[in-house]
Amino acid sequence: MALKKKGDKKNISYAIIRNANHKMGAVPLVERHNERRNHNYTNKDIDHSRTHENYAIKKPQETSYEKEFYRIKEAYGLKGNLRLTGEKQSTILCEFIITSDKEFFDRIGKERTKQFFLDTYRFAAHKVGGEEFIVSAVVHMDEKTPHMHLTFIPTVKGKDRKGNPCRRINASEFWKGRDSYSRLQDEFYEWVTNCGYDLERGVKGSSAVHLSVEEYKIKKTEEQLADLQGKVEEVKAVDSISTTNLPFNMVSVKRADFETLASAAKGYVTAKALEEKNKELSEENRRLCNENESLKQENKVLSAKYIELDIQFSEYYDSVSEQVDLQAENTKLNKEIDLMKLSLEEKVELINKLNKERMLLKDEQSRLNKVITGLTDELSSLKNRFDRVMDFIHKQGLKEKLDNFLHPKRKR
Repeated sequence: MALKKKGDKKNISYAIIRNANHKMGAVPLVERHNERRNHNYTNKDIDHSRTHENYAIKKPQETSYEKEFYRIKEAYGLKGNLRLTGEKQSTILCEFIITSDKEFFDRIGKERTKQFFLDTYRFAAHKVGGEEFIVSAVVHMDEKTPHMHLTFIPTVKGKDRKGNPCRRINASEFWKGRDSYSRLQDEFYEWVTNCGYDLERGVKGSSAVHLSVEEYKIKKTEEQLADLQGKVEEVKAVDSISTTNLPFNMVSVKRADFETLASAAKGYVTAKALEEKNKELSEENRRLCNENESLKQENKVLSAKYIELDIQFSEYYDSVSEQVDLQAENTKLNKEIDLMKLSLEEKVELINKLNKERMLLKDEQSRLNKVITGLTDELSSLKNRFDRVMDFIHKQGLKEKLDNFLHPKRKR
């Protein structure tokens, strides 16, 4: 990373945050790179002996980025009219690449570097609407410059068809506005400086907007090559200086030529070192271009495979869709029959219970009828006996005696 010179000659590092958008077809490639699951790497910056130093600030709960995307989408009811297959796929993941330059991380040390990525992780969580929308956050320590790959689902607040508040997956809306990238840089710079890091904001108006990691590396390499070529041309300008011979092995040059010569002389040592650097950067640029082209080709192959699989799945689904519908309807009817059976059994049980109670009541009624019949017969027998007694009393003239006996008169 280029360093800015201030009046006090102090080297100033920059706060760097870049974004890359990814469609479903590219998600496995992103995962393999971030999680170091590739078998071979053409990137010479990767020191495999240090890969164990890489660490995750947030790991996916599922076994892959794709499964984690679907888990988060379902868990938080994320809406969105997404096209996940075919050539024109929707952007479903964004990726922040957060870093500075090597000198900055060397200056603050390992512990402070870890804290830097924790602090910037908190910034990202705030920026994307919550930590729950972050799929993965991995810090790479096995390259020349430490950096963090943070993948997230771009969501925006909205309303569903019923007018209820919800969150929608929409990358275009998330990055709405021509100044969205500039605002990201401003917010990121303000955050890191408030956290106490001595960093400068990236240059405003930069064209490095939403670049992929490899495109960003290529662009920065080209910028360094251009700067290096300017210094080389400055040295070559010495060949055009004309001289005038003077006595005692002395020469005379014009003042402008002298200044050019002096400037070139001061940069001579630097130019020699930069010449070697130029070769390295040229090779690096060529390698990155080849790697980028290789990734594009791999992406095309994978996209073709996805299209083929999508077509095969559609054909298979059409062939079994009717069977699936019939099976679903059959399952539904079986459940309804089970409910009807259960209801009928309950009714039969209730009827049997009522019949038992009716029989018991009938038996009780029969018993009471017998008791009433017995009482009626006894009452009739008693009445007959009473009538016979009264008839005997009348015939014997005992009625007056009976009355006196039953109602004796008191003596005065």
